[in-house]
Amino acid sequence: MPRAGWKKTNQAVGWVALSIYAFSWLISFDLSRSAESVFVLCFVIAWCMEPEPSVKWHRVFLLLLAFVVLQTGVYFFAVERFPDFADEQVKAARHFSKLFLCIAVAWWLRGSMRAAKYLLMIFLVGFLVSLAIHSTTREWLAAISGHRVDFGYTNAQHTAFYLGLVLIMGGSLLARCLRQPPRVAEWCLALGLTILGLVGVAVTQTRAVWLALVIVLVGLLLVGLVFLCRQRHRQALSAKSVVVFIAVASMLAMLGYSLAPSFEKRLHASQATIQALETGSFDEIPLKNGTGVRLHTWMYALERISERPLTGWGAESRKPLIDEGPFPDWMKNRFGHFHNSYLEILLAYGALGMLALVILTWMILKGTFLLLRSGRRYWGVGLLATWAFFFIINMFESYLIFNSGMYFYIIVGGVGMSFYLFNERDGAEVAAR
Repeated sequence: MPRAGWKKTNQAVGWVALSIYAFSWLISFDLSRSAESVFVLCFVIAWCMEPEPSVKWHRVFLLLLAFVVLQTGVYFFAVERFPDFADEQVKAARHFSKLFLCIAVAWWLRGSMRAAKYLLMIFLVGFLVSLAIHSTTREWLAAISGHRVDFGYTNAQHTAFYLGLVLIMGGSLLARCLRQPPRVAEWCLALGLTILGLVGVAVTQTRAVWLALVIVLVGLLLVGLVFLCRQRHRQALSAKSVVVFIAVASMLAMLGYSLAPSFEKRLHASQATIQALETGSFDEIPLKNGTGVRLHTWMYALERISERPLTGWGAESRKPLIDEGPFPDWMKNRFGHFHNSYLEILLAYGALGMLALVILTWMILKGTFLLLRSGRRYWGVGLLATWAFFFIINMFESYLIFNSGMYFYIIVGGVGMSFYLFNERDGAEVAAR
């Protein structure tokens, strides 16, 4: 084949593989993993044929190289320190390095808003299809009656994470519908996603997700008020939009009221822990609930981080570190992580590893901000809201070391990275694509 033919073929195969990868992440892990291998190979070929030197040799690749060098050095220490976990170290290290696959996703999107919308929709549809496959009517009825459910995913906390993303996307679409001429299809989609997300995060009964959503909502309201105050020419909503807004708010309030017992049940579970904290009796915090487990393991993790603050203990060293900790046997057998992604990163690769991932995330967020500058206000705010949500919930659960957090970082992070890599010099290009 001629060179141009190779490029077109590679691009087509890469797009198919990326689409399968984004769609099947919760439906079939084997299919998603196979698509990932093909997609990465196509990316390597595309990178080799990239004609623009400033893009091909971008500093993000230097960051990737530095992170891999750090992983290699820490690996030898971890194998010597925990020889029984030598095989698991490679697998866990690969999981962390996969976060840099957001670069490969960005390479395919190349700053195209149309391509970004397509990929995000494929990502969302993949979750909705998996939810339809995993959940049953009996589970939904049990959930609405007050039982905590996870619908067959890792656990209820991960299910709440997925449905929280659905709620944010539905809310963003609702805000967009209120500011534009009404379209039946868009209204139905926005209302459906919002109701599904609201009911879902309620019945999964995950307090960290509730807290994150409240903080994100308050933040969005404050940003909206500031935006309205700075507008010179304020445009009032039409009467129809006001009626629809009131109807939607009333419906959401009724749903929230009907699910109030679930909220009270979960909040009451932490009452003993809160009382112990108020009296300063840290040793009396019980281990019988999730809050107590987190506080005890976090304090222990900080002690181990202080022993190796720069380079950490290794990607899979969390399990042997917990086994060495002052915890009961039932807790060591049940939990193999520290319920905090930031502590997981510091334990695995220390401050140097955290710095590398912070820089990578900063690049993603910088690219996402370009959407606001280009006029894509609802998409930009919606994506930034999902990142704020993601940052908060990772303080209470180790999403980043599971596939749930990894896929979010790769796909949603790839969108922001694409605008950073290919529209850094002129953010206006985004609006034209």
